[in-house]
Amino acid sequence: MKITQLYVYPIKSLRPISLPTATLCAQGLAYDRRYILLKPQPNGTFDGMFVGDQPEMALFHCHLSTTDGSWTHFTVSRHSPNPPLSPSHTRHFRSMEIPFTPDIEPLEKITIGIHAHPAYPAYRMPDEINTWFSSHFGHPVILAYLGDSLGIKLSDSQAAESWISTISPLIPNSDTAAINFSDGAPILLVSESSLDDLHPRLGEEKAVLEKFRPNVVVDGEGKMAWDEDFWGEVKIGKMGLTIVLTGNCARCTSINVDLDKGRMAEGESGKLLKKMMKDRRVDPGNKWEPVFGRYGFPIHGGEIRVGDEVVVSRRNAVHTVYSESFPFAGTNNSSGDSLMMMMMMMIDGVMPRLTRVEHISV
Repeated sequence: MKITQLYVYPIKSLRPISLPTATLCAQGLAYDRRYILLKPQPNGTFDGMFVGDQPEMALFHCHLSTTDGSWTHFTVSRHSPNPPLSPSHTRHFRSMEIPFTPDIEPLEKITIGIHAHPAYPAYRMPDEINTWFSSHFGHPVILAYLGDSLGIKLSDSQAAESWISTISPLIPNSDTAAINFSDGAPILLVSESSLDDLHPRLGEEKAVLEKFRPNVVVDGEGKMAWDEDFWGEVKIGKMGLTIVLTGNCARCTSINVDLDKGRMAEGESGKLLKKMMKDRRVDPGNKWEPVFGRYGFPIHGGEIRVGDEVVVSRRNAVHTVYSESFPFAGTNNSSGDSLMMMMMMMIDGVMPRLTRVEHISV
């Protein structure tokens, strides 16, 4: 089984950058989801923008600004819907260049609710960038930088301490200081074998992989569809870089978005979430949402590449189970392996409702 695609999403809910190689680090893939778009509220708070609520976010594409492989800036461009919904305007084809790692010294520090924390630190990007996004969306928008290590610390709050204390025992050789990434879990892995199983549900249409917003895609060669439901750990490449897979990715309305039109899809594709509910509600602790993909935590850092061999190094006896008992996680693993204790209270379900930010896969 091999890696077939690698994706990073510099800004949550916008389109990804496809990569031949990526750097695996404590926060997932380098530069993944380090920014978030926010909608300011009258009371001074901010709501995270989510493509399932604002499908037009799918019209914003990200790509590297340079061709020499340097990771200094990326460019966001707003594409017109295909077919256009209205006459094209010049501004629709303008782009905005954004640094992967901005100088935060001159930026205004703000706080947002994320990761069970009411005051997660973020940095408001300059007005030029915010005005560009606002002009396209038609309402005030702020681009906020979350960064690699600006987040939750043990001393921040009791909720944060419980959250981190629950994660740490589940990850071998974990460094608590490194568990401060800007998402509920740093990696989402999916299998093309499972994607292929979705195609017949859509008649003449095909399920679009990008709608599921994975970081690591494997071909699933030699594996049945949905076999990844039971993967507890995978090793990648000759160095055996390890990702512990801790939970299921429960799906939401974002998979019904037509990425080219920037609105909810029509026809069978617009019913994908409902169609998956028939047989993919496999997590007993999260019975109302269908599952596709596995969340995970890297144990080793290093380079991973398209074409790298992927080996399932540990399997679970049964499905891992989402638990709403914060901060504890439920388990339905008869083997008693403590690593398989489910921690979905912070990975999925609870986090989107607390933050109004998308699932990790969005």
